[in-house]
Amino acid sequence: MRPAPATAVSALFAALVLVFALPTSTALASGSGRLGRDVLPTYERLKLNLDARKEAYSGSAHVDLRAVTSVDSFQFHSEGLTIRSVTLRTAKGAVVPSSHAQAAATEVTVRTRAPLKPGLYTLDVEFTNSFSNRAQGIYRMETGGESYCFTQFESDDARKAFPCWDEPSFKIPYQLTLVLPRTHKGVSNTPIARTIPGKVSKTVVFQKTKPVPSYILAIATGPLELVPITGMSVPGNVVTVKGKAALAKRAAEMAPPILAALERYFGRPYPYEKLDVIAVPEFWPGAMENAGAVTFRDDVLLVDPKTVGMSQLSTLSVYMAHEFAHQWFGDLVTMTWWDDLWLNEAFAEWMGNKISDEVYPEYNRHVKDLRETQRAMTTDSRLSTRAIRRPVSALDNLLQAADDLAYKKGQAVLGMFEQWLGPETFRAGVIAYLKEHEWGNAVGSDLWDALSKASGKDASAAMSTFLDQEGVPLVTASVLPDGRVSLSQKRFLSYGITPPAEKLWRIPIVLSYSDGSQVRTQHVLLTERETTVDLEGGGKTPAWIIPNGGPAGYYRWSVPADMMNRIAENAGSVMNPVERVGYLGNLTALLDAGLLRGDEYVRLLSRFADDPSPEVILGLMDNLTVVRRVFVTPELADPYAAYVRRNLGPALARFGLARREGEGDGVSLLRPALIRALAEDGKDSRVLAFADSLAKQHIASPGSVDPSLIGVALEMSALRGDEATFQDYKKRFEQAEIPAERGRYLAALGKFRDPKIVDEAIRYSLTGPLRPQELFEIPTSLATALEYDDVPYRWMSENFGTIASKLPPMYLVYLPLMAGGCSLPRLEAAKKFFSDPAHVVPGSEKELAKVGDSVTDCAGLRQREGTVVAAYLTQQVGSR
Repeated sequence: MRPAPATAVSALFAALVLVFALPTSTALASGSGRLGRDVLPTYERLKLNLDARKEAYSGSAHVDLRAVTSVDSFQFHSEGLTIRSVTLRTAKGAVVPSSHAQAAATEVTVRTRAPLKPGLYTLDVEFTNSFSNRAQGIYRMETGGESYCFTQFESDDARKAFPCWDEPSFKIPYQLTLVLPRTHKGVSNTPIARTIPGKVSKTVVFQKTKPVPSYILAIATGPLELVPITGMSVPGNVVTVKGKAALAKRAAEMAPPILAALERYFGRPYPYEKLDVIAVPEFWPGAMENAGAVTFRDDVLLVDPKTVGMSQLSTLSVYMAHEFAHQWFGDLVTMTWWDDLWLNEAFAEWMGNKISDEVYPEYNRHVKDLRETQRAMTTDSRLSTRAIRRPVSALDNLLQAADDLAYKKGQAVLGMFEQWLGPETFRAGVIAYLKEHEWGNAVGSDLWDALSKASGKDASAAMSTFLDQEGVPLVTASVLPDGRVSLSQKRFLSYGITPPAEKLWRIPIVLSYSDGSQVRTQHVLLTERETTVDLEGGGKTPAWIIPNGGPAGYYRWSVPADMMNRIAENAGSVMNPVERVGYLGNLTALLDAGLLRGDEYVRLLSRFADDPSPEVILGLMDNLTVVRRVFVTPELADPYAAYVRRNLGPALARFGLARREGEGDGVSLLRPALIRALAEDGKDSRVLAFADSLAKQHIASPGSVDPSLIGVALEMSALRGDEATFQDYKKRFEQAEIPAERGRYLAALGKFRDPKIVDEAIRYSLTGPLRPQELFEIPTSLATALEYDDVPYRWMSENFGTIASKLPPMYLVYLPLMAGGCSLPRLEAAKKFFSDPAHVVPGSEKELAKVGDSVTDCAGLRQREGTVVAAYLTQQVGSR
């Protein structure tokens, strides 16, 4: 599973045949919510009558069972289903006297009159159910005057759709049969075996699946359109709703080289019979790795060739590579239980981004990865953080295990240890792991053991210090008089916070340093609190040293202040672009920890204004966002705008407002962000006028504007837009036929700044024809303006009931994030709000704790350094 695309809303929401593949332990931890293992499913045949034009559906499940031991009861998952009948039979077909009852909200218990003997049985269940209206389980939706069914089962929503053993370790073959209206098509995980026509309906029988967990089953039905994908090792299609096939061409072109690159890396063919990619208009994740039937949000997968921007293509390549990587890592080999969900996602994130970089190097995905890792380290630097691998004993909200730490910290740790072990050695360990556990389940330690065996190093012990304990280390380096380097480590925390206990990590460090004639690198495994390193290169005292060369290390670093300044002054000669991005991210960490003063921070940032790399300018813009978020109050808006213009003006002059012949794709990826920052934060009148002109041009003549700039032009034109413009954009949003165009106009609706229009936009977020995953776009977009900082929280708290009725329950846990920012009074209001029993959601207390740490850190940093930052902005930059 991949989180939704990187918009404001994605910050809120932020994706288991053979009996021997199943656990045979009969132990069930008390309160764990896990089914017992006395009676095991070995195969399930599922028949569903799905007419998306109706409100409900019916079905039947036939399950082959094996009783491991003598037992008089067992459970299966069923949540919200109406069970019509349950029949248990012996392998020879004799009915076994039994009864059934809903034992818990998610389980049905079957009791037999006499204990079952160990052996084989069958279970038949007849049921009915209403289609979900929250984009979970089996849900229906309408678009373009037509009705469709789609599914989303991760983490534990298959039980809401049909009777099953809904845990990743129950990995069995399924066979799906769908009864559909004659005019509808059906797509599932396997190819169609046969179709049986009828007078008003047809029966579509799919081939039996390989062993899979319930959460990666998938169904799509309706008047679907299928665009063949050619050039893959297996057949496949881009699947769209009616009328959208023309937007599938680019996805069909991108899939084959990505799949081929993954087959080369894993050293084995794609493991399933076909590979369809399905564009879903109403969908919470960005994408989901269903075996052979990968689902995507339609605005990710479908591309208008006239208006597609570089950013959309970059996102598509990354999402496609991520989900395709899951076909091996997650589907072929599946986690045993949800405490290894992080490994599923971290590996797919790491592997997918590596493959995207290989196939489409022009998108420089590795640089964006580094910027995202910096943000994950910020979260990991607070006491409310958690170990990314931890026991999961309650199923209240499994989605919380798939957060930024799972994706980004996990990815960074894998990348760090790949560098330490060597890429080919690391790959050999991965291949051995897949071979040993194919079609079955595994735990994280199985991968570490394979890596240790392949490398001859104790990878398991080193990796566990990053995976099984929370936090991020700080590595401090200093040059001794004799030229050696002193290294030390401790837990990195924000200023004024004392760790509850000191921890040690086994840190693979790459030292980058100058021996006076050349830049050298040296690998060190730091295992102690302190150590001294003899540098290679003849014992010369280094002019400077960077303790995270590459930078591939998941740690913060510090060197003496004079050396930090020397590195910045000579950034272009001593660091490559990726290292410069890492340097900028590390500066923010030093500011948070009180190791760097606020005025020195903003001064050092200005040294990178003339950097020739577009990727470094994007990193600089991350830092400028920190300055705005933490330090800028209404009184400082104008000085900050001048500071933004001074720091980003050189890049604008160098790269230009319009695309130039022969420019690199990195510049095209930078330009919309540069225009947004200069227009919205920098209040640059020339840039604002340029955005206005582009917006008008796009509306008058679609396809005539640089596709990369359409979105930002519409958004920036809204900043000064009037009521007539708002109504026009709203109409265009509602009538948009292209998913990306719909998203552009929705984003623009959150950028109007007239108070009356703002009130109208907030109301529209709940009263307009927005899809569930679109609800948060307008409120969170409004919050980028200082005067509307409180809008998301106020909107959420005033409309909690309505919002809760539209969201899948698992997403309610993230609503405390609406109280984020720098406001302590808002945080206190949120604590009171979420202590009300009417607003309590299982797991929300953890999210509120994270918000509390974030807000407290921000407010503390503002109080500690705000005066000197304000003085710098006012005196050095002024209001020019």
